[in-house]
This record gives sequence, C-alpha cells and structure tokens, in this order.
Amino acid sequence: MGQLITFLGGGSQRQRVAVAATRWFGARGRPALLVTQPPAFELAHQLGVALGPAPVSFALDCDVVQLQAVSLMEQQWEDLKSLEAQYLKSPFFKDVYGQELSIFPGLDSFLVLNALRGYLARYEAVIYCAPHDLEGLRLLGLPTTAEWYYRRFRQVFESSDLNRALAPFVIPLTAAVTNFSLETPNLQQPLDRLEDLFTQAQALLADPQRLLAYLVTDADPVSVTAARWLWGSAQQVNVRVRGVLGLPSGADLNPADFAPLPIYPLAIPAGVWEVPLDQLPDFGRPAAVPDPVRFEADQVFVFLPGFTKAEVKLTQYGPGLTIEAGDQRHNINLPPTLKGRPIRAARFQDSYLIIQF
Repeated sequence: MGQLITFLGGGSQRQRVAVAATRWFGARGRPALLVTQPPAFELAHQLGVALGPAPVSFALDCDVVQLQAVSLMEQQWEDLKSLEAQYLKSPFFKDVYGQELSIFPGLDSFLVLNALRGYLARYEAVIYCAPHDLEGLRLLGLPTTAEWYYRRFRQVFESSDLNRALAPFVIPLTAAVTNFSLETPNLQQPLDRLEDLFTQAQALLADPQRLLAYLVTDADPVSVTAARWLWGSAQQVNVRVRGVLGLPSGADLNPADFAPLPIYPLAIPAGVWEVPLDQLPDFGRPAAVPDPVRFEADQVFVFLPGFTKAEVKLTQYGPGLTIEAGDQRHNINLPPTLKGRPIRAARFQDSYLIIQF
C-alpha cells in the first residue's frame, strides 16, 4: 500500500503544490498519482492533458486522474449487484442501472474514498487534491466516523426491545430470502468484510508514515489564521499535519504560529507556475509531530492547535469522550483503565485539551 498525501489551505495554490509533490515522487522513480475532482480547468491547462476518470500520464512515473462521481457510481453499483447476487436468492437491484443513478449530497465522499483505497494498492504515492479543505478532511475522517456509527448503533440495537422482539422471526425470514441461514457462518462474512474495510482505513489514518498532510499558506494574517484552524481541524479526524509550505515565500511566516511544525519556504519566481522540487519536504521522511490524542495514566491529552478554549467543547455521553471543535465532533474511545470513570477536571494549555479522570 502506498502513501496518501494531501494539502490544506492555499486556495488555488494547493494544486501547484500537489503537482510538484507528484513530480517529486516521479523524479525518484516512485510511481505517483495526482487525484483531483471537477472542476480542474487550470490544472488541465497547466499539465497539457485531458483530465478524465481514467489515469493519464503527464510526466515520467506521474499520472493524474479526475474522479467523477457518476463514473464511480456506475462501477460501484455493478459491484453492489454482484454482492447482492451472492447473498440473495432473488436479487432486485438487477433492474436498476448505474447509468440512471444520480448523486445525492455526501455520497460522492464514499465513492472517492473507495477509489483512493484502490489506487493506493497500485501506486507508491497518491496525492489527493480535495476541492474544499473541510470536505477533504471529513472524507479522510470518514472511516473512523462510519465505524463509530456502525459500532454504536449496532450496540444500541442489540440491547433494544425491538431486537428481542424481532429475533424469533429473523432466522426463518433470512432463510427465505438469502442463500444462507443465520445458523451458518456465512452470515458473518459480509459483516467481517465491512469491519475489515474499517480496519484497513483506520490503519492508514493511524500510520504516521502513510498519511501525510501539509498546510499551504502565505504570511497574510487571515491566511495564517485559516491555516491554523485547518491544522486543529485535522486533529479532529486523526490526521497529522507534518509541515507548512509557505507561498510565495515562507520567510515572512512566524515560526511561533506553527510550532512545532517545520516551515518550508517556497521561493517561486514571478510568472512561473511550477514549484521547485528541491524546496519541497522529504515526503519519504516526514517530520515527527504530536499525536492527535495521547493517554497518560489518568489523563487524556488532545492536541488542538489553532483553537481557543472558547472554541472547544468537551462532553461525556456514552462510553467515550466527545470533542467538538472546527465544526466537527471527535469521538474518543477510552482505554479500559478509564472507561466508566467520570471526568474530574479539564484545562486548555499550550494547544492541548488536558482531561483529568
């Protein structure tokens, strides 16, 4: 499986950096894919290639693809119908065609994430250029969020009166409409497959060498504030930010605004679109940065740079903790030593929310 790299902030400048990162890998003989979504007219113009749903080469060991939700939907619908035929005696999805399906809000994130998963198995590096920063972060956090919903609601349903009332009818009903019965291990296969997808995606998020994110900003105070906000928002989905790329030159950036992140000044001559490769970070050896969440004895340390105490909300409902910041909620599973224990105190210090049990 390859590395997944994304960039946050910088507006249209983000595309320039993403192209340079793709070339960085290609220059080292490591096949890389630049992934974008519509619209990307400037990118197509600068690369001199026609962007489409199939990867095309724009340099040695450098490909680019423009993910289109409708094309992805057609592919995934055929996979779904194959899965349905495997488990149901009388499949009914066969009468619906992928070419007639429209895209409703939110569905494209699932489609794009699945496409990224497939490309990571084919390329040493996949550089994902999301159309919007927060949308890209939520997409990267989708495996963790979906797994939490699956686990939490499954737990609630299994302990409900409705589940107990329906239980006597489930076995005969399942036997009537599927190719297996609940008394065989086949029922667990689709659930195991789903849980395996969650596990693979979460392993990518947890691997500090495989998922890399970088901030792109100039020295304008508003841009710096936005970049810091994105830095904190990335922690909310367990994405580690590895550095700051300063455009048009990082010399004017205040290191204290982004400590402990390294700053990489990108001095680009006027009128030049391409970013010099020798000014980019070493993506093969990313800088060490704080973990989004750390457990120590009776304390939980949550790294939330870019936010003030007033912008962070802590709640304790259910079995874990919920951190609300950056228009996102981060559900934290507690270790066995802390589960079931109430919060005694919490304070915000040096970009950390420190929770005492």
